[in-house]
Amino acid sequence: MPFRPYFCGFFAFMTTFLWGGVFVSAQTTTDFSAWKDAKNAEAMPEMVRIMLTRDFRNLIGTDREELLAKTLSALVDIATDTDVAHSIRYNAMLAIGLLETSPSQGSGALPVAYPAALTVLVDVYQKADSPHYLKYGALLGIVRHTICGVKPDQQDKIIALLLETVTSEFSRGHTEPLAPEVWDCFRQTALDGLAALKTVGTDGKIATALLAMINLKSQELENIYQSENVLTNENREQFSRTIELASQAAKTLGDLDYKSPSDIDAKEMTDAFIRLTKAVCDVERKMAADSAEQEKLIEQIVRNVKVCSQSVVWGLRSGLLTGRPGENSFYVSLEKDEPTIKRLDILLAEIRELTTFFDEGEKSRRSAPAANAPQEFRFGLSELGDALEKCSETLMKAESETQ
Repeated sequence: MPFRPYFCGFFAFMTTFLWGGVFVSAQTTTDFSAWKDAKNAEAMPEMVRIMLTRDFRNLIGTDREELLAKTLSALVDIATDTDVAHSIRYNAMLAIGLLETSPSQGSGALPVAYPAALTVLVDVYQKADSPHYLKYGALLGIVRHTICGVKPDQQDKIIALLLETVTSEFSRGHTEPLAPEVWDCFRQTALDGLAALKTVGTDGKIATALLAMINLKSQELENIYQSENVLTNENREQFSRTIELASQAAKTLGDLDYKSPSDIDAKEMTDAFIRLTKAVCDVERKMAADSAEQEKLIEQIVRNVKVCSQSVVWGLRSGLLTGRPGENSFYVSLEKDEPTIKRLDILLAEIRELTTFFDEGEKSRRSAPAANAPQEFRFGLSELGDALEKCSETLMKAESETQ
């Protein structure tokens, strides 16, 4: 099972339960002595759930603070004990990230995460000798703190940590080898944290770093496009991961708040989004032209292009293509006389046309589908390649325009 979906799935389950689940009625505290026993490894998620819900039920004030401190100490002891099974240590680290000073107050409200736990999570994540599975558990906890809210005096430190993860091409400072696809999971999770913080950063540093990352990934795609055989298994895997990571960075830009004045360069952001979209179209167009396969390949190409284009739209508008731009979006933040708006509108128009093509096929042969007809692509590889080529050519012109 893939690294990120497995652990994020568990994290989502725990978070959902704790924010809106049913509490156990008994009021007692957990005996952690059995938690290190390997025979309890499979039961750990349930043990964590019971501890977090039962121990802290209706507990407030000094009593809650005292129990939080004792629980944190016990969990740190378990998580850092090298003689304990990996899954137990990982679950203990997850539990640290789920500790709360106070639970959510009503529907839709967020809990207040335990600040002392954040210090532990950051320390574990930044230690070079922490095993990667433990670091990932710590990173999930850090991201949960960004969702719940990080205190202003901690925000710069957390931003620096997340940006270091996002912009690093490999896990630095470790002797333990880590597969590139696993490190990409770390980077995607760190992007979740940056998105939750909402801010573009002091002097726009978050937005600037993400744009640099998008440009780097676009360059990688351009290099793949220029290679002799884009369809090697290695290249397929690489460009799919590259598209996914760059697309999430683009979407994260759309989750930030551009309402306040910042030093964001409108031309730089426009250039980055146009370049990424064009690079994805070029690589996928070459993939379509170089293969005789049909349905399976079409599905993969359409998926990759949609992931990119929809993320770019969100990055620009903080909303979907069919809706109104978000009031705090980059697009809305631009002055009416901003020269780059015309280029952005060209980009959005091309994405809209591609989206319509994916849904309805080539314009001259479109017709309403029969009732209850099975969903299928209404075009072949050749037509798909032509649509991508047209989009690429239009974006090339927009890319070369000067202000």
